[in-house]
Amino acid sequence: MSLEYAARQPAAINASDLLLQLAAELGLHASLRANATEEWEQVLQQASYVPVAYSQAMISYQAAYYSGQGTAWHDCSIVLFNDRQPCAVWPLSLASDAHAVRLCSSGEAILGPLFSRRLSLKTVKSLTAACHKLLAAAAPRLGCDWSMQEVFQDSLGLSEWYQRAVQVATTQSVRHDLFVDLRPDLNVIRGSFRKSYKPLISSGEKLWQVGICRDADGATWDEFRLLHLAVAGRATRSLQSWEAQFQSIAAGAAFLVYLREPQGRMVGAGLFHVTRDEGLYAVAAYDRSLFDKPLGHVVQYHAILEMKRRQLRWYRLGARCYASDQPAPSAKELSIADFKQGFASHVFPRIEVRPPASQA
Repeated sequence: MSLEYAARQPAAINASDLLLQLAAELGLHASLRANATEEWEQVLQQASYVPVAYSQAMISYQAAYYSGQGTAWHDCSIVLFNDRQPCAVWPLSLASDAHAVRLCSSGEAILGPLFSRRLSLKTVKSLTAACHKLLAAAAPRLGCDWSMQEVFQDSLGLSEWYQRAVQVATTQSVRHDLFVDLRPDLNVIRGSFRKSYKPLISSGEKLWQVGICRDADGATWDEFRLLHLAVAGRATRSLQSWEAQFQSIAAGAAFLVYLREPQGRMVGAGLFHVTRDEGLYAVAAYDRSLFDKPLGHVVQYHAILEMKRRQLRWYRLGARCYASDQPAPSAKELSIADFKQGFASHVFPRIEVRPPASQA
């Protein structure tokens, strides 16, 4: 551990207290998520659209994942109140490693607060402005780096969060995310798939037995974890992170699509996180000796069927990288992105902005 890293640890310990103190000074009524989990869920129920990034299951998983990677992780997510009622949730974390201290949302650029649809536009603007001031005041006190992002939330136009951020930004970068609109009829969705995928799905369904794990089936989950270990050739993350995802399934916030050969051996599986409105492709593993067979195609299709059954609105397949991106993606990353795009109905921008150096 470097001396610089060790010196930063007290900032992580005091991050929550500092954020609450600064919030109070700015007239924000706030509580930590850890002390207001029911209020967090109440806001999600009242939001117009709930991305997976705002789910408590995802926040818990990210904490387990990054902690297992050697990052000092401090969840300081906040519930905001208006007229004594919970009105917004804001996923925030302070992450410290040997290289930097970052204020982030689940390891990425900071998301804006997610508001209850019951709030007036005037109140949303006022609270958003205060949240920007809170970040500008907290970052230098915590000695951390930070940036902000605008993500898809099934709405027209850019949010108040982004409009305020971009006015003072020094740099902007654009990434892209792949989505499937789940609202049309299934025949319409399937008709939009890449032409070559349709016969592959049909042949794969004849080859494999397809199962969906929707509850706490520990035996099936362990099969998936061990398949991932065998495919990767090593443990790529902690047992705590696997347990967090298993608990997400148990809580109804995720499901596993798995494939078995006729003899019963699991040959592939994919995990998908969900909220009321959105699904997210999280992780998959497939028997390397069967890569010439349609495995991922069948898992993706049945995940879409399950999301349709749950009446979700959008399925986020993940990032769509391009050769022109900086830093340049690897050939493997480009290949995976091309595979996922064969299922996507839409590509949406994800904009990241950086504040002036005086704030960051």
